[in-house]
Amino acid sequence: MATTLASGEQITVLAEVGFITNFFVLDDINAGVLDNTQFVLDGNLEGEDITEYCQLVSITRGRQDQFAQFNAGQCSLTLINNDRRFDPINTASPYYDATAGRSGVVPRRKITVKSGSNFLFTGRITDIDVIYNYQLSEVVITAADDFVLLANTVVEANVTPSVELSGARVDFLLDLPEIDYPSTSRNISTGLATLGAFQIDANTNALTYLQQIATSEQGACFIAANGDLTFTDRLDASFAVISASFSDTGADIPYTALQVIYAQEFLFNRIQATIEGGTVQVADNASSQTEFGITTLALPDLLLQSNAEALTLANYLVALYAEPQYRFDDLGLIVSAMSAPDRNTINALELQDVVEITRTYTTGSPASVTELYAVERLSHTITAGEHRVTVGLFNTEVLFQLVLDDAVFGTLDSDNALA
Repeated sequence: MATTLASGEQITVLAEVGFITNFFVLDDINAGVLDNTQFVLDGNLEGEDITEYCQLVSITRGRQDQFAQFNAGQCSLTLINNDRRFDPINTASPYYDATAGRSGVVPRRKITVKSGSNFLFTGRITDIDVIYNYQLSEVVITAADDFVLLANTVVEANVTPSVELSGARVDFLLDLPEIDYPSTSRNISTGLATLGAFQIDANTNALTYLQQIATSEQGACFIAANGDLTFTDRLDASFAVISASFSDTGADIPYTALQVIYAQEFLFNRIQATIEGGTVQVADNASSQTEFGITTLALPDLLLQSNAEALTLANYLVALYAEPQYRFDDLGLIVSAMSAPDRNTINALELQDVVEITRTYTTGSPASVTELYAVERLSHTITAGEHRVTVGLFNTEVLFQLVLDDAVFGTLDSDNALA
């Protein structure tokens, strides 16, 4: 059953470690009905609620920054195992299937972690480590999201897609019979970049190619907390609503820690973008190069349709990164110390959501700074007594529609308002 923390937050950890049930049975009055969704040929797994055995839940999802790739999100569960129920060789375990001759505690079974109705993680078991200390025992189960499946899947034969937008290319790849990613578990933006009809070679890794699409779009591709494969274009965050506001003034959701970065790692004043078989397209910012020296970001093997599209991308990026950026980086939150509405807002956050951060100062000028950021990383650490969240941030620019007569968004030629 779900565990209620001292704060009142309800945490649920489900694991498909039980028996396979609901097999289709020929001629059975219930289980033999054609086209029914309950009884299927291979059966299905019931998710077992294992929350009461959890001592520690640790979740990490996202990427380090906008130039890194999203890899598989990770979840680690530390479980009480004194009765050996999670020991895969224990034939007396309630999860042992005598008919199949094996335990249900095996790799690739599904794990789901929720807070109330909010998904925090959905993935599959990758490792099961059993630890014995005399008669006491614990098990550490590690899970990864479905990127771990795509990382172990390849294109079987040479195939050439059509010229199409980046979102359509994602669907093309996922629809290949050797990949066959469920259409009901996708959330794919249309995309802004037009990709060329370049051959996808046999043995191309599925995850690597997805990441190549995301780089060409300068969007994001990741597995959402609910398990959906999600693809966003380069401007999705710019038109997003603000999902949460954080401040140290008492007016918004409070935070306990805020890290600031001001460094050269995101200073690029020359962008070199090259499509497959194309020529290098270069975008420079001369004034930045004069002040800081030349710092180059190279983007080879882009899937973009033309050299012109590569140059457009280069110009877009050099405008963003020609100056060093002072930015908030990691936001620390103690969710278990917050009100139920604030907890719900935080637990509903997803990668690439937009949040607003306000920091005030007791000395110096300005007295406060308020900025908008995209969520790049989310981590949760949950014990019986506490739930902490770290939100990793990266700069974003949100554009708002022009609102006639509005004091902020009704000003002509404003940087914030669009017609």
